[in-house]
Amino acid sequence: MNLILDASPLGMGFYHRQARTGISRVIEQLVTGMNSFADVNLILAAPTHLAETMRYSHSVFGDDLPDFAHNRGEQVFAKFENKLLTNFSPGSTPTKVIREFTYRTRRILKMDVSGLNVASLPDQSLYHATFFPIPETIRKSRALPMVQSIYDMIPILHPNWFTSGEQTVRQVLATLSPDAWVTTISQATKDDFCEHTGFDANRVIPILLAASPTLFYPVVDQAKKQAIKNKLGMNDKPYLLSLATLEPRKNIAHLIRSFGRLVNEGELPSDVQLVLVGTKGWKFDEIMAEASKNAALSSRLIFTGFVPDEDLAPLYSGAMAFIYPSLYEGFGLPPLEAMQCGLPVITSTIPAISEVVGKAAIQVPPTDSDELCQAILDLVKSPALRADLTEKGLKQATLFSWGKFTTEHKTLYEALLKDS
Repeated sequence: MNLILDASPLGMGFYHRQARTGISRVIEQLVTGMNSFADVNLILAAPTHLAETMRYSHSVFGDDLPDFAHNRGEQVFAKFENKLLTNFSPGSTPTKVIREFTYRTRRILKMDVSGLNVASLPDQSLYHATFFPIPETIRKSRALPMVQSIYDMIPILHPNWFTSGEQTVRQVLATLSPDAWVTTISQATKDDFCEHTGFDANRVIPILLAASPTLFYPVVDQAKKQAIKNKLGMNDKPYLLSLATLEPRKNIAHLIRSFGRLVNEGELPSDVQLVLVGTKGWKFDEIMAEASKNAALSSRLIFTGFVPDEDLAPLYSGAMAFIYPSLYEGFGLPPLEAMQCGLPVITSTIPAISEVVGKAAIQVPPTDSDELCQAILDLVKSPALRADLTEKGLKQATLFSWGKFTTEHKTLYEALLKDS
């Protein structure tokens, strides 16, 4: 099997920390997972950020990196750029200068890094666009089966939650051929996608995600949990945890208001805090305004900013509960990560998250403050309930694995190539 995967989001994330999203984790698992199969000839593509993607690939695979499906001239220029960057860290000033220079040079030379060398691809090849649209050269050639990943329909269904610059999903839908195949990360996303587009549901395959067992696991070592708290400047008081980009869709302002209500009413033990992990997103100022409405509340809120994946397990494991009141998700990975760390979960009654948590979490309507407040009180005041949800969550999390994720993709690829 010859599989061409678009790995360009990973190249973008190599230089831009904010681009290392949940989608990046998914693509990375697909790339490394498919590369592990002996009967898969993995070929990488980068319709954008070719040099960055090649450097990312070298950082992961070393000198044994997969081939790239680009014209020789484009690859030579990308390798030249990376050679110039070898001795500099990704965020350094020399790196920024060199990358700006090579970017301008490509523009002057009119080098089209999105143009893949279709004619040189081996027989029995398949192209999977993991985030960006299927390139025009692939669409026009009709020489190989095409797969497009759809993670959610949020920018289409709720454009008010995004800036005008978020156009990737629209670009995908505008160019998606009816003879392509589509993978979604949940049945809920498939339903939304088919309902909005009228796309043939038989050509849309849900393949559910997973949480890394090496990154997300119950941490029992108190020293590790204390170390991450020290690193983030946290105290030793008990805390509730939420993890999300701080933007309207994640409903963080609603969580802060509900937590503040419990504080004001004296319902919560006086030492319980709310820890909010995540980078600043769109309309972050509105969230901060909610947080600063009264001193009693703001003194019990901790904003950590970005926390790297390797630090999350002890942070999850040290919390009393995880709260994720998102208004809309394509899958809902943070609740799964929390359950896999043995943390009781409170989350939203939205379809994609319900697929993930089953009956192993407390689910409340995402805009109902009364129910959210009650769920928080129930968990804080009942060690027995926390223990019960911990047990159920750990069991529920075993239903998901990256091995299953990659195997289901491989099965789909094999079926498509057999019928091509």
